[in-house]
Amino acid sequence: MRALGIDPGTKSFDICCIEDDAVNVVLDESISTDIVAEDPTYVLETIKSVKPDVILGPSGYGLEFKHITQFREEDVSLTTLDKDGDVEIPVLLGLRKLLWMMKEAGLNAYSIPGAILLPTIPLHRKLNKIDMGTADKTCVAAMAVWDQAEEYGLRYNETSLICVEMGFGYNAAIAVENGQIIDGIGGTIFPALSYLSSGQIDGEVAYLLGELSKMDLFQAGATFIAAGKILEVKDFFAKVGEKSYQLAWEGMVEGIIKAVAMLLTAFSKQPKEIILTGRLSRVNVVQRRLEKVLSEKFGIVPRRAKHMFAERAKEAAQGAALLANGIFGGKYAGLAEAMKIKEAKGTVIDYIYFMKFDKKRVLEKLRSA
Repeated sequence: MRALGIDPGTKSFDICCIEDDAVNVVLDESISTDIVAEDPTYVLETIKSVKPDVILGPSGYGLEFKHITQFREEDVSLTTLDKDGDVEIPVLLGLRKLLWMMKEAGLNAYSIPGAILLPTIPLHRKLNKIDMGTADKTCVAAMAVWDQAEEYGLRYNETSLICVEMGFGYNAAIAVENGQIIDGIGGTIFPALSYLSSGQIDGEVAYLLGELSKMDLFQAGATFIAAGKILEVKDFFAKVGEKSYQLAWEGMVEGIIKAVAMLLTAFSKQPKEIILTGRLSRVNVVQRRLEKVLSEKFGIVPRRAKHMFAERAKEAAQGAALLANGIFGGKYAGLAEAMKIKEAKGTVIDYIYFMKFDKKRVLEKLRSA
């Protein structure tokens, strides 16, 4: 069985396909998001070229588990939560275009839930939240669970960890106990800076800014504080000793410390590990600094995933491929079962209790194309 996973990242769409086993990688690709927005046909043809039996993703903020033939306009709009009339963002435009193309092509593709849709997170933790970890963060957590199980010879329901994802756009942290996601801090509620994003926004700042654009959620992060513009990651860390860069870097580090501290309160006992994933986790200075501060604060030395099987596609795409295999009875069925992927229900906007929040009216204003 060929199982393919897709990660629609801020900087790149990553695609990973395995045949029966993680050691048999038949597609390992990373495609610029700009290319995806301009020509999603290229991505579609790349996917079709390996003739996958089953596909998982892309799903943006996340949907309950369903086949792409069941997708309606509402489902596609929920993947990006992007209002009509707002500025177009390449990753969101490319995602919507690709979903409709995949549906039209008749691919055997399914959606991935965001963390908030999983029954393993208690309801009280979901109140007035949307982003407890987007669909790709569910997949990153799956990759971390699999990696820990491989590393220590554990069953999936014996794993316990915090997965800290450091992407180009956003940081996130996911708590996993007994192989299940029990809590999550998504990029837009992360307690301090990500690379592009500011993380959580002070309500008073949001009020003074007025109506927020979707683009505002991709701004005010470390690269903007350091340089006033978007830099390549390598260029940022080449100057991290300079004053503005060091300021931004300290903000990022403290945000990760706070996210871990917050999630530790959700565990019944200390998790076994902190696993680092994402584009920034590949940077040596990031690894060394987090090893030092997290071990000093919490007595847990973090590590990167050791058993990655793709070279170009990042952890989220690899996790999606593992889940795709497992959901359809492959070697990794126990992983999908432990995480209760098929039991995800509802929508990501089900838990908002502001009196002025009208779900029907909100949906009517979202883009689906």
